[in-house]
Amino acid sequence: MANIAVERIKREFKEVLKSPVTKIWYPNISSVTGAILLLSLQALLAAAEPDDPQDVVVTNQCEQNPEVFKQTARPWAHVYAGAPLSSPEYTKNKKNKKKIENLCAMGFDSNAVIVALSSKSWDVETATQLLLSN
Repeated sequence: MANIAVERIKREFKEVLKSPVTKIWYPNISSVTGAILLLSLQALLAAAEPDDPQDVVVTNQCEQNPEVFKQTARPWAHVYAGAPLSSPEYTKNKKNKKKIENLCAMGFDSNAVIVALSSKSWDVETATQLLLSN
């Protein structure tokens, strides 16, 4: 089963695996610097190590709200690594889609909006503060 997971990761995250500076939303990779605590990226992506996190915010989200974690990880993989999204999770949710549209209407870049919302648990107020601070 682990080999199947590694092969799937290789396919779905091939751009991430090529470039260690690609941003990714994952507990053992810093969302700010991209630093990795473990030696093997493949082993890291196959199984998160929440007891030895690089990014506590991501780890907390992974442990406390796995669905929001998935909704956050997918846009990050799409925005930063070019991962394909035939029907993005964040646009299936009508509330999230409306949040993206509203912030884009304010003049923010759509990728920046998706990253800000997803990293702030889809809270418009804190995502807007993040967008305005950059």
